[in-house]
Parts: sequence; structure tokens; C-alpha cells
Amino acid sequence: MKAHLALLAACLLSTGLARGQTTPSIGNIQTFPTDTLKSSRTALAGDTLPGTGRTTETAPMVNHTNDAVRTATQAPIATMPAPRTDDSAPATSAQPASREQKTRDYKNVAYGIYAGLNTTRFQGENARGNQLTGRLGYQAGFLVRAGGRLYGQLGAEYFASSANYFRAGDGTSVSAIQDQINIHYVQVPVYIGYKLVQSLRGISAVRLQAGLEYANRISANSGSFNLNKSEIKSGTFNGLAQLGFDMGPVLLNLTYHHGFDNAVQAVNAIGFAGSQRRVLSASLGWTF
Repeated sequence: MKAHLALLAACLLSTGLARGQTTPSIGNIQTFPTDTLKSSRTALAGDTLPGTGRTTETAPMVNHTNDAVRTATQAPIATMPAPRTDDSAPATSAQPASREQKTRDYKNVAYGIYAGLNTTRFQGENARGNQLTGRLGYQAGFLVRAGGRLYGQLGAEYFASSANYFRAGDGTSVSAIQDQINIHYVQVPVYIGYKLVQSLRGISAVRLQAGLEYANRISANSGSFNLNKSEIKSGTFNGLAQLGFDMGPVLLNLTYHHGFDNAVQAVNAIGFAGSQRRVLSASLGWTF
């Protein structure tokens, strides 16, 4: 029994000694500098392989990070073209819209002033069978026109007309009289017009218009007829026909006034019949 225990102890002791010889201690580990490792790798890469007679080749080390940075910095940078500042730059959509708006405004509403001359005759005036000539008068006024090619026009004017007139006597109480009748009116004409021909923007045109006007008498002078205010009608209506020319802001109007009512009323059955006014007028004006 003792012999077996001694043999077991001897075996355990021999196993511990063998393990101590093969396991290195931490204090016996040797460290090498980084440069030494690099040189060792380089040397190994260039050494001759044993048994082959060939030398190893050093594979180039590629720095992918540096290559990516270098490629990014060398790539061309896309630049936006500089804005054009010359007059040949194409018009933006806002410019035609602005021009169109101005065109609409100009064609929609126009204001104007004018002045000119007129000649007036009464419809039935004659002296012993001879037609009496008209006399010159004058007018001045303003207008407001609204619309495009088809438009409406409203205005007001001071109108001074003068006409020769003849009244035959009946041979008993009133002798024949030939003299002038001068009447001053404030007239309000209303027109509907159409531009027969017009420019692109409508600022120059040939116009044709027709309308009606109310003429309110404000003063009168009958000369030898010695008529009072009640004998000269205070208000009459006239038909209107006008041919007009617009040359930019300048306008020229040629107008015919056709009286529907007698301007001079009959007095004690002694006639001023046929005293409807027939007037031709020409006016030169300015629109803005």
C-alpha cells in the first residue's frame, strides 16, 4: 500500500515539473518596437523563399482614403451661368402682362378737352325765297370715353351759336324783320362709337359715332326781333353724327347737330316755324 502511494506522488511531482518548464512566465515575454516589426516585414517580403530560389514581391499599399479625398478635390465643380445683364435678355412673363395691363387701361378709359368753331342755320330760314347763310360760333368742352373698339362717350360743352333769321310781316302789324339770333347753350352730348381703323394699342384710330344731346339755353340775344327768354326755348334735343380722328393724344372731331325742336317758339301765331337748328362743328382737342 505504501508502495502505491509513493508511486502516485512521484507521478504527480513529475507532471508539475514538466508543466512549469513549458509555460513561459509573464516576466519572460519580450516586446519589439514598431519600427523593428516593419523592417522585419519588409525584409521578409524581399527574402528568398527557401527551397524555391525566388524572392517575394512587395505588394503596393494603397491608401484608399487619400485617393478618395484626392479624387473629390480634383473633380470639376459645376457652376451656374451668370445672369444676363444686356438688353438682349429675353423678356420675362411679367413684362408682357404689364404691357397688356397698360394697354387695357389706356383703351378702357380716356379723358379729353377740346375747342372749335361751328356754323348754325335754322331749318326754314329764308329771306324772300333766298336761303340765308349761317354764322360762325364757337364751342369748348370736355369728354370721358370708356371702352375698347366699341365705346361710349359722355361730355359737356359750352356752345355759342349765331344765325341769321328772317320773319315775314303779315302786312298789318308786324313788318318783315331780318336779323341775327345769338343763343348760348350748355350741351350734354352722349355717344356710342366704333373705331373703324385703329393702331395696335388703339391710341390712333378713325372713329364713327352717333348720339343725342340735350341743349339748355343760358342766354340769348335776338337783335331787332326783341324776343324775351320765354320766346326762345330753354331746352332742345339734337341728334348727333360724328367722324373723329385720334392721332396719339390729339383728336379731331367733325360733328353734325340735327335739331328736333324749334329753337324759337311761335308768338301770337306769328311764325318762327322752321327754327330747328342745323349745326356743323369742328373741334381740336387733347386726350390724356
